[in-house]
Amino acid sequence: MMTFHVVHIAIGLWLALVNVTGILAPATLPWNNLILGLIIAAYNVYYLLAQKHVDVQS
Repeated sequence: MMTFHVVHIAIGLWLALVNVTGILAPATLPWNNLILGLIIAAYNVYYLLAQKHVDVQS
């Protein structure tokens, strides 16, 4: 479960950083947020449905 939390913390920090600072151009921010959101959604679905050993199910 540690990897699950580290991935979410790292992605959350990235999203906060790029939305507050000027690292990315304003036109690329929605694409950045959409792509990372889809990746995290797919990762969550995989982690909850495919692995079958998450803390929630214990």
